Amino acid sequence: MTKYILDTNVVSELARPAPSPQVIAFLQREADLWMSTILFHELAYGLERVRDAARKPKLLAFIDAMKARFENRTLVVDMAVAETAGRLRAFAATRGRTLAPLDSLMAATAIAHDATLATRNTKDFLDLGVDVIDPWLAAANTNAPRD
Repeated sequence: MTKYILDTNVVSELARPAPSPQVIAFLQREADLWMSTILFHELAYGLERVRDAARKPKLLAFIDAMKARFENRTLVVDMAVAETAGRLRAFAATRGRTLAPLDSLMAATAIAHDATLATRNTKDFLDLGVDVIDPWLAAANTNAPRD
């Protein structure tokens, strides 16, 4: 069974009023789903930027529900992940690409845990040695990066 680490764009899709049916189907079909502490950093950042007072409590409840649901399936950034992330960013730079620090940490987490990163932004992870899948295209996806 494949282990999947969910990127922020996948989890955020669930908070939308009408989430993508493809993403819902992917999440229902796959049993071994994980999150990274990086994702919770990004969710907290997003929550603090919300200015709609009516929307903020709903998003906070959503984040709390995700924390509870994934309490025992959240991966942390340890020394090995941090070092791998640094190497990935340097590798991307040699290719003339900028790899965002949080993306490098997500990729390194997936590599360290022999997992596939579920993300809509597969192009960001090209040539990094991390398996990716786009849940929006999962029916036709073969874990290959897409442009």
